[in-house]
Amino acid sequence: MQLLKADFFKLSRSISPWALFLLALISAIIFAACSHYVATDSLSIETASGSLSLFSETQMMALLGSIAAGICLTTDFENKIIENAVSGGHSRNAIIINKMISFFILIALLYLPYAAITLLFAFTDAAFSGFLPTPALNILSGAAEQISTAGLFGKILLINGLSLFIFISQLMVSIFFMFLFKKAVLVITATYMTSLILGPVSSLNETIHSVMAYTPYGIDLSQLTFHMSGKFIGESFLISFVFILVFYLASFLIFRKAEVK
Repeated sequence: MQLLKADFFKLSRSISPWALFLLALISAIIFAACSHYVATDSLSIETASGSLSLFSETQMMALLGSIAAGICLTTDFENKIIENAVSGGHSRNAIIINKMISFFILIALLYLPYAAITLLFAFTDAAFSGFLPTPALNILSGAAEQISTAGLFGKILLINGLSLFIFISQLMVSIFFMFLFKKAVLVITATYMTSLILGPVSSLNETIHSVMAYTPYGIDLSQLTFHMSGKFIGESFLISFVFILVFYLASFLIFRKAEVK
């Protein structure tokens, strides 16, 4: 708990998390605006699906999440904060769990603008196009077919919650890279390249897809809709949870054997 309080204090006083949050907020607004303009024929679907797709939550979570892991957490190695924690008697397992919790909160902060926009506009009469199969657009474009009730609110929370958990599990490799490399620039690069490569790789052929289907990178985000099945929810949660657990254990093994200098 002491380590977690120290992390919260450091992050709250740092400009980096809030700068990343602001970038996520701007991206979410641009992405929602693109969806609206496509639905009203003010923007071509080709343009929206091209360069403007970079503002989608799938792209921004990979990019901003990688940066957050690097500059907000990994710099603790470079600033000797981890070394001081170890010499101060804190167990390495406690340090890893503390970093994981801090990381989960950071990713939730970055995803918050997208979740907030879905909740804000799903109950309005504004038209949105699902020009990309992302969770946010699935919600915005599908909300028009739903009755505005507490049940709709619950469904939106469920989709956003599961989406966030999947993104966290995809970015969990950054915790492993953090204890492996101990350098912010290497963690940012390795995490982003992993997210950038493994997603498209999963659709290359049936063999690769069947293997990647057991990882968060192989989960079909287009199924995160109001009509997603209980089986899909359960499988997605289980795959993501196991992935987080595996990389927690891998991080612990690396950190336990590493020398903290």
